[in-house]
Amino acid sequence: MAHAAWQAGSPEAAPKRAFIHNDRFQMTAFIVPTCLFLAFLTIWPFLYSVYLSLHAVKLTAMKRAVFIGLDNYVNLLSDTLFLRAMANTGLLAVVSITCEIVIAFVIAKAFVSLSHLKWVNGLRSLFMLPMMVTPLIVGMIFSYIFNPVLGIANHLLGGIGLGPVPWFGDTTAAMISILLINIWQWTPFMMLLTMAGLLSIRSDLYEAARVDGAKWYHVLTLLEIPSIRGIILLGVILRIIDTLRFFDVVYVTTRGGPGDSTMVLTLYAYQQNFQFFQAGVGSAAAVIILAISMIITTFAVRLLRRIENE
Repeated sequence: MAHAAWQAGSPEAAPKRAFIHNDRFQMTAFIVPTCLFLAFLTIWPFLYSVYLSLHAVKLTAMKRAVFIGLDNYVNLLSDTLFLRAMANTGLLAVVSITCEIVIAFVIAKAFVSLSHLKWVNGLRSLFMLPMMVTPLIVGMIFSYIFNPVLGIANHLLGGIGLGPVPWFGDTTAAMISILLINIWQWTPFMMLLTMAGLLSIRSDLYEAARVDGAKWYHVLTLLEIPSIRGIILLGVILRIIDTLRFFDVVYVTTRGGPGDSTMVLTLYAYQQNFQFFQAGVGSAAAVIILAISMIITTFAVRLLRRIENE
């Protein structure tokens, strides 16, 4: 024991203790396990997907993969169903995010204007409920609401003298239904961001605008929109990423139909992988989705930095 104590207090042990207590060593020791976990969870599946996308391989015979290079990607870009899925996803992103921004801004302005009332906090909490519900449950709820026979939507329409609407049975109505569901669920998210941006505007700026005789549209275009455009762009980036992986609601309600009117990229990749067992084609579609997401995100982040530097 005396020998061990002598070693612990020896000059050779001091550098070891100093190295262990070094901040850089401790940060590395905490970060490395997390990085390894993330690499195993994300990087390895991505690399394996890229590998499969370069092969002709069935999910039921993974060991019989045949290298075909970029043929899966070429075939996808000439596949009318994949192009329709890409167009539907783009339409879903543009229309739903635009409507969410407009509706969210109006509701956020109302909440900010009524913030002095006690009951507004409870109303705001209720308004945020849709974004807290699992998308799969949202799809199941609206599959009952838009049921052509038993759904409450057609019952209410009948109460005001309108005929029943084939919500999921008509090509146009089905896409409109998916858009309405998406807007209903994610408008609260955009509202929270918009309200945070509006509350960050200094009150003296509003006072100065009022003293100068600025109209409401002057305040809107010259003060509020320039002040919140950065946080709105951040919300748009997050919503684009969400839309590119939009799957649950379409899978539960329409399964991409009728026809291919509501087919989206994620559902296309799912069908290729798990219905047609074309693992190579499905992996190529997944890689394209990721590439689109990275390109849009990179462009949007650069734009966001430019706005912050102005």
